[in-house]
Amino acid sequence: MKIVVLGATGTTGQLVIEEALSKNHEVIAFVRRANVINAQKGLTIYQGSIEDQTGLYNCFTGADAVISCLGQRPSLRAFIKGTDLQQRTLPKVISAINEAKVNRFVLMSSFGSGDSAEKSSLFIKTFLYSLIAKKMFDDKAIAEKSLSKCNANWTAVYPVTLKKGPANPSSDLVLLDTVRKVPGIPRLPFANVAKSLVELVSDKNRSAQKLLLTTKGGWL
Repeated sequence: MKIVVLGATGTTGQLVIEEALSKNHEVIAFVRRANVINAQKGLTIYQGSIEDQTGLYNCFTGADAVISCLGQRPSLRAFIKGTDLQQRTLPKVISAINEAKVNRFVLMSSFGSGDSAEKSSLFIKTFLYSLIAKKMFDDKAIAEKSLSKCNANWTAVYPVTLKKGPANPSSDLVLLDTVRKVPGIPRLPFANVAKSLVELVSDKNRSAQKLLLTTKGGWL
């Protein structure tokens, strides 16, 4: 399959590229600066702005799937003033997907966005989702309303807190609506997220689903 990766220079995005190439997919990395990513066999580097819908359309044309790992990097500015990154960009991405007639869209969100925050432990819900990172999670929740306009077979993934390191041998990917609570502060390696995002590209049974990605057994 030909897969476009958005947010390709981020930690998860780079791992998605590696995972997809290892599965013999053809990968297009959509990046703002071409010199920040290394060329390799099977990888095409497309330079453009995530806010340029025409550029997105040109990149998406002929692709089978788009994986979005776009996210706001934590910063003091984002904490104080908030961000509208997802609100500015996700509707453009979805419009370009529709225009280019891409069949599959896999979105990496975050556990804590929208209704998912209510399923977290009291400590996390009170201090992280309602105070420290509230503005960033609000941005995601508002932007993700545009998923209803996506003509592609889409799936949104909500990973728990992420960490560096080798992938866990297993993890749980479950319908968010079936989860009552995610106790404690589960942490999952970025590598597990990359693996799940690439696997979902070929999964035809996850249409219009929102999925929690967490540690094995890390949910009720």
